[in-house]
Amino acid sequence: GTDLSPGQHSRRLIPMTLTFRCHPLQVLLQHVAFFSFLPLLRAGRQSAEDIFHAGHEAVHVTRLHRYEHEGISSLIEAEARWKSEAASPAILLRSRALHPKRQAFVRVSKVQEAALKAHQSAQAQSAFMEARGLEDAEVRNDGRLVQDGKLIRYHGVEVPNENHPAETRLTSLESQYIGQIGVGSVLSPQGCEASGESLIYLGPAEYLNASEEAKKACHVRDESLVWVVFDTGSTNIWVSSVLCDKGPCAQSQRSRYNRTNSRTYLPAPRSGILQIEFGTGRITGPEAIDDFHIGPFSVYKQTFGMIQSEEGRVFEEIPVEGILGLAFPAMAANGIRPFMDGIIENKAIGRNEFAFYFSPDDVAGNAIFWGGVDKAFYTGDIEFFPVVEPYYWAVELRDFKIGNDSLLHLLLPEEDMSEMAHESHKSRKQTSSSKAPMFKAIVDTGTTFFTAQGQLYKEVMKRLKAQTCSSITEQSHPNITYTLVNTAGETREFVLNNRQYMLHSVEGDNAECSPAFMMIQVPAAHGPGMVLGEVFLRIFFAVFDRGSGKVEEARLGLAQAMHDTRAKSRLKGLTANQPVFHRPNDSTS
Repeated sequence: GTDLSPGQHSRRLIPMTLTFRCHPLQVLLQHVAFFSFLPLLRAGRQSAEDIFHAGHEAVHVTRLHRYEHEGISSLIEAEARWKSEAASPAILLRSRALHPKRQAFVRVSKVQEAALKAHQSAQAQSAFMEARGLEDAEVRNDGRLVQDGKLIRYHGVEVPNENHPAETRLTSLESQYIGQIGVGSVLSPQGCEASGESLIYLGPAEYLNASEEAKKACHVRDESLVWVVFDTGSTNIWVSSVLCDKGPCAQSQRSRYNRTNSRTYLPAPRSGILQIEFGTGRITGPEAIDDFHIGPFSVYKQTFGMIQSEEGRVFEEIPVEGILGLAFPAMAANGIRPFMDGIIENKAIGRNEFAFYFSPDDVAGNAIFWGGVDKAFYTGDIEFFPVVEPYYWAVELRDFKIGNDSLLHLLLPEEDMSEMAHESHKSRKQTSSSKAPMFKAIVDTGTTFFTAQGQLYKEVMKRLKAQTCSSITEQSHPNITYTLVNTAGETREFVLNNRQYMLHSVEGDNAECSPAFMMIQVPAAHGPGMVLGEVFLRIFFAVFDRGSGKVEEARLGLAQAMHDTRAKSRLKGLTANQPVFHRPNDSTS
């Protein structure tokens, strides 16, 4: 793991029972976090630290790869380039000078652009049919089925009953930010005997830096190292397992967890089979309990799903071996403790927060920060916004504008808009009555684009038309503005120009740009809302903070992200001892 704090030890001692002892750094951070948080409890939500992030450093940084559906070879080539490219800012500056200038508009892969255009075309067709008064229940060419105004299916994924136990609900794995984690515990070297003393745990990076004597001594290593998708829009935890004997998860180049090898495996109290559906696939499997390891910290006795079967194209295309959901307990299947709550219970990283940094132009240069941040990756202050409903990471959305026109009311169904229009004749005080809904902005790493629904989506597409990139101007495509409410109750505007919300996959004079918007209907129980997906997170560094651990203390921090050579060099330095993605039989490390 990456050591970011002075005095942090690179080794953990594990007793013979293989129940991990608390890392010395974790003990120190527990006290630091508690005493730094105490004044906030006394002062309420008034102190500067409650409005702005204090800037404390992360315990660990996990580098992430953005998989863009261009094939496994493309992924491996990008990872190899990342490893071979020097970390020196001066060298990176020279390298950048030799390569084409960063694309002016949002860059996505050809596959993603084609999928978005198909989606937008289907929505336009749907609107045309609706205008002609055709029957309500119709299957669109993108797999979307609407009946009686309710979204039944989207891209082939069934929208479940609210009581469905294991549904992603909002995300559909269309954006994949993949990083490596460890699952389970085994003794190494193979066949060694544990003595009565505690054993040393060596993670992948710790093993590389260990002495030959430490490597030859009996120690503990991960049973499996798997590449997972980090997803703030779900609480699902799935790991590919040896139970799978057919489909993508049975392929020889995929890593698979073997519970019979792990010394810390425990059977789950429930014997049922979990199931989850994605945009073009489905996974099923039984529950298990084991320890999860990320860099210098561990989450003990974490319940998760062992993937027994995978169906669908999505798992054939994406070299992913698991999913790590980072949303709230209210979304958890069968009341399973979510991963972030495991971190909180284990006091694993001192401060109960993580942060995402997404690069706009380097698929290998992304990261998740655990327990803090790094000032090389953002500019200005990180400002906090309270989570208004701890289900998704959702904050209050006070306004959405295109140019100077406020359009947020168009998120409401037409009957509600009519009622609001009637209410507008009354006093401002009456208008802000309980009938007025709270609009939400949902920040989700598992959604690629911005989203809207209903009349608002139609208005966005009407005003921000697809056209050749070279013909786009500030007049044809004005700024869009999201207005959020911070922890002090004040509004803050997040303004995006057309280069930040129009996208393309190729360059050239005739390249066409499309608005990075798709239609997603947020479930009524958790809306009305708009999703700020990956494209938004390429612009803004985001901190997901759980405070002392209580869901009502959750808040989201945002600051302008930095994408200069210093940030790239810093990430290379922080994660230099982490492996790059490769096939298990590949010698690359």
